[in-house]
Amino acid sequence: MNRMLFALLLLPSASPAMAQEAPSRGDGVEITPRTRESIERGFEWLRRNQSPASGAYGSGSAPVATTAIAGMAFLAGGHLPRRSKYGENVLKAVKFLLRLSSKKDGYINEGQARGIGGSGMHGHGYATLFLAEVYGMCMGVEGFNQDNLEEELKEKLTKAVQLICKAQCANGGWNYEPNPSYDEGSVTITQVQGLRAARNAGIKVEIRAIEKAVEYINKSTDNNGQTRYSLTSGGHTSFALTAAGMSCLNFLGQYESEKIKKGLDFLFRSLPGQGGNNSNMGAWGGWYFYGNYYATLAMYQAKEDKYWKAWYPAIRDDLLKNQSSDGSWKNAESASYGPAFGTGFALQILQIPNRYLPIYQSGKD
Repeated sequence: MNRMLFALLLLPSASPAMAQEAPSRGDGVEITPRTRESIERGFEWLRRNQSPASGAYGSGSAPVATTAIAGMAFLAGGHLPRRSKYGENVLKAVKFLLRLSSKKDGYINEGQARGIGGSGMHGHGYATLFLAEVYGMCMGVEGFNQDNLEEELKEKLTKAVQLICKAQCANGGWNYEPNPSYDEGSVTITQVQGLRAARNAGIKVEIRAIEKAVEYINKSTDNNGQTRYSLTSGGHTSFALTAAGMSCLNFLGQYESEKIKKGLDFLFRSLPGQGGNNSNMGAWGGWYFYGNYYATLAMYQAKEDKYWKAWYPAIRDDLLKNQSSDGSWKNAESASYGPAFGTGFALQILQIPNRYLPIYQSGKD
């Protein structure tokens, strides 16, 4: 196994104390007072718009994915279940996802196929990531284990990870549903994030599954640094797919790869707010929030700081400009999946400099 990959898989999870004390890369410079105000307005919108009955987010489309994305936004601000201003919102999101976890196979799903109200393996990957971050940051904390929440999280995360490993294709990728008959790049990225977060939190993960996934992403990425839709069928490359691929390779320690350097340069040509990378990109056109979330992570985790120093102010200012008066982000993918989708991703992007979440850490930290 790649030595850096092994070291990253063993990174310790952040405790709540670590979350409260973690240094920002540029507090007051990157996360400016205006940015903090914007983040708080976004949190307030999420607080007001969570389903009081179920704890879910989303306007009926892909609530598993949307709830996990919104939950991650709260965690990125240091808000943990039962321990902070928005802790009850996080707890409700956790319980919603745990209720949807299949007792039989661990699939965290709405009970509907992808495209007709379900988020498929995309949603399962995001849910596994979110629940693993909660488990890793909160286990052993006084008051967290009410109603045996810690035990339930461990049990269902274990099943969620087992489902991911069983659903992996022979070539290392994953399908839209847990059926290893086809592979797609963006689904694969979400599974890798979920597996790494679970491994960091102490959940048993088959290391070979992650190794095969890294091989898959490398093979799916052309020599020019651009990542393709599928290893099996090839297909198009795009800003969003490349951003996801570069982020994944970076946080798994592949810093010296020529493909990463070329991929980052390719992404950098689409600096936020300029040219084709703007908030008018719809879900089926450019994936503004999704693409910029992964691109910003890739820039943050890159070996050379020059990418981050130019990228973060650009995406920060573009997001601040496009926030709605009610505190949400309604443009781009939010038009298809509801404002909680874009709002959750936007808040995560803005808070990456906090470095609160274990998944944001890299070998440089």
